[in-house]
Parts: sequence; C-alpha cells; structure tokens
Amino acid sequence: MKVFSVLFISLILAVNSHGGISSQTDAIDAGALIESILYIDEQQAEQIKDLVLDAEYIEGEMNDRGEFEQKVRILKKIYIKYLPDTALMYERYLKLYKEGKLQDEETTQKEARERLEKKRKRKSQDISWSLLTPFREGNRDLYDIVYVGVPDEKIEGKSCHYFRVTAIEKDPRLINGDYYFDAESLHLVRVDFSPSKLASNLMFKMKQLDMSIIFAPNPDGYWLPKQFDISGRGKAMFLIGVKFAGTEYYSNGQINSGVDDSLFEN
Repeated sequence: MKVFSVLFISLILAVNSHGGISSQTDAIDAGALIESILYIDEQQAEQIKDLVLDAEYIEGEMNDRGEFEQKVRILKKIYIKYLPDTALMYERYLKLYKEGKLQDEETTQKEARERLEKKRKRKSQDISWSLLTPFREGNRDLYDIVYVGVPDEKIEGKSCHYFRVTAIEKDPRLINGDYYFDAESLHLVRVDFSPSKLASNLMFKMKQLDMSIIFAPNPDGYWLPKQFDISGRGKAMFLIGVKFAGTEYYSNGQINSGVDDSLFEN
C-alpha cells in the first residue's frame, strides 16, 4: 500500500524541472511518471544482490531472402553481482555448436575467450547495464525524452507507457531507444535501441546495429531479462559485406544465491 500511495501522489503532483523531458499528451505528467518508474526500479534493485541465469545464444546471418540461417548455438551460465554504483558480470560457456555440430571443450573455451575479448575491446554494454540510465537525473541533459502515450497495440501482451529517447549528441556511449513500461506495474517490458553513433575501426565499419531486450516477471514477481535480440550489418576489410543476427534467451533466474566474488577477479 505504501508503494502504491507513493505512485499515486507522484503521478498527480507536477514536477517543475526535468531536463530534456517532454510529452505529446497532457493526460499524464511525464516527469512524475519517470520518477515513479525509477522508484519502482530502485525498490527491486535493493532486493537483488546477485543474479544467475541460464542462457542460450543463437547466432546466424540473414540471407538474400531475408531468412535467418543459424550458424552458432551457445549454452551459457551468466553471473551478475550488483554493487551500489555498478554491476559485475561473468559468462561461463558450457556448450558450443557450429553448423549444428557439438564442439569439444578446447574449441568451446577458445571461442569464449575470443568473444569476450571482442566484447571488452568494443566496450559493449550487456544485460548487467541499467537501461534506465538515460532517465536518471544526472543523465537527462544528454537526451531528449518524449512521452508518447499508451499505444493501442499491446507490447508483449501488456498495455504500456511509451517513451522515445534520443541522444542529443552522436556518441557511441549514448543510445537512441523506444521504451515500453508496463502500465500496471511500471516495470520495463521492452526497449528497442541502438548506439547514437556506430563504432568503427580500420578492420571493420559498422553500418547498422539494432538491439532489443525483453523483460518479464518471474514467479516471485521480480522482472528479469527474458530475451535479447541483435542484428546489424557492416563492411569488413576489402569491402566484404557482413550481415549478422542473434538472439539470447534467459531462463531459470536464481536471485541472491551467493555468487562467488572470485568469478569477477579476471
């Protein structure tokens, strides 16, 4: 009752100053709605100290007919530890399939090292990163945040509040995204996003990168990652065109199981 009382009060009070926030409808105070969303997120964050997930990653390419062709399938265990101002994440590769064939342990771990090193060099964000970062007080001036309203169509089966987030500057550390929050619980249901500036180097130039993360409540009511989708295209050396797509599914979320700190030492 205390939580819902706070939500009710915050929704009816006008918030005078929220840099970068605007609304396409007068039905709701967008700034107050954001404060309620952040409050709900903080309430859950206070209760989750660590998280373990089973993950299945499927990677492939889009052919000329627009069809997905599977190339790689990886089974993983993901460990996340939440600290006051950051989060630590560790991925354990369990099984690797290439073209449908199970690879041996040596090949699996070699693949893991190469993929994790690429991720480190690219400074890629992952599911441990808070997607609500653009909405927080210290970051709002970096974005134009527009409250669009409640779309007629349901998102993942739920009526949602829809925010459009656009980075003011072109920066690979910032994102552009469409955010959908469950109208009943105010938890994030889905976000479709991309970097506001695509990173490139001498070996590869990214032309397009689209990502989407879906969240859903577990049996205890905690909203956890359910699915991550990524697709993109670019050019490698010698003007070779590259198209890729992948989906990672998460299941069996274990909360506060006591993740060993030694996993994050390297």
